[in-house]
Amino acid sequence: MAENIIQDYIVNYIPAFIGKNLAENPIPEMGDTDFSLQITIEGEKSLTFGITIKNAQEITVTPGEIQNPMVSMKLPEDIINPLVKLVSSFVSRRQYDIVKGAKGSMDVEIDMPGDWKLPIKTTFNGAAEPYFKLTASLKDMSEMAMGDIDPTRAFMQGKLKIFGDITFALALSQLNLKK
Repeated sequence: MAENIIQDYIVNYIPAFIGKNLAENPIPEMGDTDFSLQITIEGEKSLTFGITIKNAQEITVTPGEIQNPMVSMKLPEDIINPLVKLVSSFVSRRQYDIVKGAKGSMDVEIDMPGDWKLPIKTTFNGAAEPYFKLTASLKDMSEMAMGDIDPTRAFMQGKLKIFGDITFALALSQLNLKK
């Protein structure tokens, strides 16, 4: 099931997103160009996709490898696994009740391997306030989500930074997966 979601995202969403960006912000002097990118998500069942962009307008995504890509990227499945586990892990009524009763929003910024940040915006039950932002590394965020490290301890150790409404952040910290 997860591989179908990933495939749908790469085959449908990414080309539409790139196409929209290129239509809104055309790149001059690109009428005779072909750009190719190959993405492989490595894991138990690796998935490879080729993405080609002709003339900075026509986007094609092909499942499988492509010949001589200009750029090849390999992403570990571990980048996706914590998010999949987090979303699919509500195994108790307690977790459901926390989410159902939460009102507010948060921004999460995860420091990813390769020196980039993954931003995640979440709104609970349509409420913008209270608001907080938290930042942490992928490793620390995964450990907190799985209950291997207590969020309060991570905060005290500087592994987790919180800006904004700390009371709301503490209420949501009870969502870790092992409780």
